[in-house]
Amino acid sequence: MMHKILLFVMLLSATGASAQTYSYKVKYGLVQAGMATLIHTVEDDVLNSIFVIESSPWLSTLWTLSDSVMTEYLIDVGRLVKHTKAIHEGSYHRNYEVTFSDSNFATVNGKDKEVDIQGLRDIPSLLYDLSLTKFQHGDTLQYRMWDGRGSGVLMLLVEKIGKPSLFKPFEKPGWRLTPLNSTRKSRANQIQLSMLYSKSYPHTPLRIEIDTKYGNVQMRMEDP
Repeated sequence: MMHKILLFVMLLSATGASAQTYSYKVKYGLVQAGMATLIHTVEDDVLNSIFVIESSPWLSTLWTLSDSVMTEYLIDVGRLVKHTKAIHEGSYHRNYEVTFSDSNFATVNGKDKEVDIQGLRDIPSLLYDLSLTKFQHGDTLQYRMWDGRGSGVLMLLVEKIGKPSLFKPFEKPGWRLTPLNSTRKSRANQIQLSMLYSKSYPHTPLRIEIDTKYGNVQMRMEDP
């Protein structure tokens, strides 16, 4: 994970851009399973982001996880310019190099594909946009998402949450975002996603939780 982050930071340092960095601990059930890092930089209305998640050394001896997504996104017009994704999960490996033109074309690993680029986002650019969204309880947010080589629609329900309780001792006041729609894959694996953002504005992405039929994965921001 570190070599990807260092390369990203070095490239941005050459431009003089400053970075906003978020670090997370990743747990599978009660077990410490790895680390994740999200970095945003903005210069001249251009967002460059990287999101990296990697299994801990002990887990890597049994099963390796090393996923990353790098993004270049034009904030003023809301357009993806570049999406680079690397998936390394056990024996499964996929890499995507994608560039987007302003004429509704994407080049995916060297092959042109017609794509409606209007309002298209990927995970890092979505996480950035959500941090600057003024939430209202009960809102429904809709986004067109790019993931590797294709696009789909994501609908999120916004809920205001309160203070910790006996049953939710780690709860913090803030905003919980949960998908309203699903895919065949998510239904087959009983995947349920929830994202927690801070009450303060701009919002901080505090936690991401993924429940599946195989167990619970939680990505929680490290204490400063």
